[in-house]
Amino acid sequence: MDASAVSGKEHTVGAFQRRAAALMCVLLVAGGIFLTPVANQPWLPVPGYMTAFGMAMVITNIMLTMLLFGRGATENNRVIISLGTAYFFVAIIFLPLMASFPGGIMPGELIGSQVSAVWLWSFWHMGFGVLVLRFAYLAGGSRVRRSQPWKEAAITVLGVLILTLVSTVGVEYLPPLYVDGKTFFSGYARCIPWSIMAIDMFAAIKLLRLPQRTPEQLWLIVGMFAACFDVWLTFHGTSRFSLGWYVSKVAGVFTSMVVLVSLFRELSQLYRRVYQTNIVLSALANQDGLTSLANRRRFDEILQAEWARAQRYNQPISLLMIDVDHFKKFNDRFGHLDGDDCLRVIGKVLRDCSKRPDDLAARYGGEEFAMVLPFTSASGADALARRICLVLGELAIPHPDVKAGVVSVSIGVATIVPNAEMLPEKVISAADGALYLAKEAGRNCVRHASDMMRVMPAKYVS
Repeated sequence: MDASAVSGKEHTVGAFQRRAAALMCVLLVAGGIFLTPVANQPWLPVPGYMTAFGMAMVITNIMLTMLLFGRGATENNRVIISLGTAYFFVAIIFLPLMASFPGGIMPGELIGSQVSAVWLWSFWHMGFGVLVLRFAYLAGGSRVRRSQPWKEAAITVLGVLILTLVSTVGVEYLPPLYVDGKTFFSGYARCIPWSIMAIDMFAAIKLLRLPQRTPEQLWLIVGMFAACFDVWLTFHGTSRFSLGWYVSKVAGVFTSMVVLVSLFRELSQLYRRVYQTNIVLSALANQDGLTSLANRRRFDEILQAEWARAQRYNQPISLLMIDVDHFKKFNDRFGHLDGDDCLRVIGKVLRDCSKRPDDLAARYGGEEFAMVLPFTSASGADALARRICLVLGELAIPHPDVKAGVVSVSIGVATIVPNAEMLPEKVISAADGALYLAKEAGRNCVRHASDMMRVMPAKYVS
């Protein structure tokens, strides 16, 4: 697997996402047009509806805040933090909004009055639109100064406290929203929802004009259309518990939910990319770049593990140490590029000759290779070593500086049944000694550690 295929990828928006987002925007506009004539139809009050809606908004927006603040802090990205601030504002302002709405938390109002709830609703939509517009401007800028989530959160909490005081203690100084005590946004107060919709649409247009669009930006555009849908139906619903009022609350949740789903989808893709990248990095860390065999690090790990397994089950473990005969002369005559090709061919021969999944072929260093053969007797190791020599000889890679005239290898074989007193280095030393005997014998041959019992006493099996 190519590392570039799973790392360094930008979070781009695919054609399917663009089509899906466009379809949702069209459906929201069509739904608003279709429901406008019946938006003020009264429905029966549903106990707990506003409470459930409020809790859904608080939980959804807190989750969005945590995701965006966490990502922004990790990337030191003020743009992402600013988007998290918009959702944090919604989550925080919903607390006083619910407390002032009759039946939102308890029967009657906990703070302020019913008018306070309408003003907080207006501040919610207006503030969210303004903060999204701020995010759009920051996303389109070339230079963005650093910011920290806690500072943004502190300023947001202070702002919500001021808006709550204005909407409750100072509500008598605000323009009246009710004329008949029942229908809100009448008279000159009609400019409030129109102003909110203008801000939301301006933010959507600004997002649409961004040169590079990420998934959260795309679905934020859908969210702004949903926010306009919410304001439109609330305005035409004229009062609580109308059809427009009920449907608008669903749109309010949808505004945040589409971005939350987008972020979760992006997280799942990120986890998948990280997992794939870890696989690639693990392969790179354990693989020889030239021959694609295991490298020395991987060889040491596998030998340690298989040595312990052989000791536990009282079984033999065999090791082949393989050296290319007079490889320096080959390099001097043909050059290092052909030398590299030769090593690649030998690596392929080792892979092809080792049929069992547990066998490990590794590049030990330079022109030297090694093979770990778990649960393999001396005769089995000898057969494999001679097969390697045979297959390589059949390839007949020219090498005029050796007796055979073709590239050949010398192989040292060691087979040991480990015990508690032995370390894995024992079998390496034994195989190295056998390889030395093979070179002394004229190369292009196989020798066993049992041939040098007088040099290294150990428990060998055949």
